[in-house]
Amino acid sequence: MNFNSMNENYLAKICLASVCTLLAIWVLPNTIVIRHVLLGIGFISGACLIQKNWASFNKFTTTLIPLYAILALFLWVAIHYVFFSLNPTLELSEIRGLWMRTLAGTITAIGLGIALSKNPNLRKYFYISLFFVPFINLSAYLYLCVQKGAILPVGSSIFFVYAKIETAYFGALAASLAIAEIIYLLFLNKVKYSLYQVGLYFLGIVLVLVSAIVSSTKNGVAITLGLCALLTMTIGASVVFNSRQFKKISLFLLPLITGLFFLAWQVHHSTAAKGWDSLFQDVKVSADIDKNRQWQSREGMVVAPLNASGNPAALNTYSRVAYAVVGIRLIGQYPLGYGSINKSFNGLQDEAQIYHEHTGQVHSGWIDFGLGFGLPGLGLLFSALICIIYFGIKRGGEINLVVATYCLTLIPLGLIAEICYKQYFEATIFFIAFAATAIAVNENNKEKLFDNYGS
Repeated sequence: MNFNSMNENYLAKICLASVCTLLAIWVLPNTIVIRHVLLGIGFISGACLIQKNWASFNKFTTTLIPLYAILALFLWVAIHYVFFSLNPTLELSEIRGLWMRTLAGTITAIGLGIALSKNPNLRKYFYISLFFVPFINLSAYLYLCVQKGAILPVGSSIFFVYAKIETAYFGALAASLAIAEIIYLLFLNKVKYSLYQVGLYFLGIVLVLVSAIVSSTKNGVAITLGLCALLTMTIGASVVFNSRQFKKISLFLLPLITGLFFLAWQVHHSTAAKGWDSLFQDVKVSADIDKNRQWQSREGMVVAPLNASGNPAALNTYSRVAYAVVGIRLIGQYPLGYGSINKSFNGLQDEAQIYHEHTGQVHSGWIDFGLGFGLPGLGLLFSALICIIYFGIKRGGEINLVVATYCLTLIPLGLIAEICYKQYFEATIFFIAFAATAIAVNENNKEKLFDNYGS
């Protein structure tokens, strides 16, 4: 197949098809060969799209800063390996594997950003693919319920498809899309908003929330409810701007979103593991890593320290908070990082001669990445995220608002979820690179919130 001879429209469709298929299987076990094939197709079609649109990238503009930051990250990885690596053998093995896949995903993401920016009619297929994980997750749960003839307990019966992190990660991305599209349709759309489209995206939020609840993922529920709160505040702000046309749908949407928020919270709270009622007490005792050293033992093998009420802290809260505090301290001691995406927490504890039995990660993606590639690596990623959010909101337009909301969601998600572990790291860089490209290439008119609905 001669990719170079194809016209841009065909290349855009090939790149999109590879990505949509990839999103359905990215986190499934035993699919690495298929992922490699899809990444290869995406890489070639993406490279050709870059070549055909090189004029958009060959001169400096401020909107290219996020993309420069992502590309500089790969340069920093090479520099780190040559000059600062604390485990060159491990780091080289990840460069040859995980980082090569990440690079291929980045080129694919840039191609996708070009394709969707120049072909708005293709965006719906990508948007639909973001809901694959929550849809398949919930379908699997319902299938098992029908098979067993009963409503099964949440959190224990659907892991043959997706585990909690997959549900939380891709559910958060799908929810951010739905929130961004509702805001766009109501505030920025140059034509009258479609109640049908608004309703579909609202159902998408419901799908993500229910999927997170049946998986019993606190991270997924928390992020989705946070996005619902953002939407509620945006709708409420419309009253301040006297949006006459918007008041009718405000009266319809606000009760729905508020009701969904509290219903989801109550259902999750009643079915989730213990620990919510004493969360702040547990966090306080967990953060004292010098006094309470249970974190040095294998996770779950010892009783957590007692909180202010005299009860053991919830084990999942204790381990997450304690590991995070240890991780932050290690980043301060080793600001250039260890050099591994997957094993830096373990490696830096060994380097600092800290006794530990836990050999996994911190459970916070940003801390794990900081342990791996230090403050320079974190600086590059957060520079990209902040610039995308700024330019996305400033420039307006559908895809700009969508990618800005993606990145706004990734910031808190990375604090509480393992977004920098194995293939989730590849997906994280993919989505940031896609967002950076959309910001750089998209030519939508500058639109500000509420401009179209004056008093």
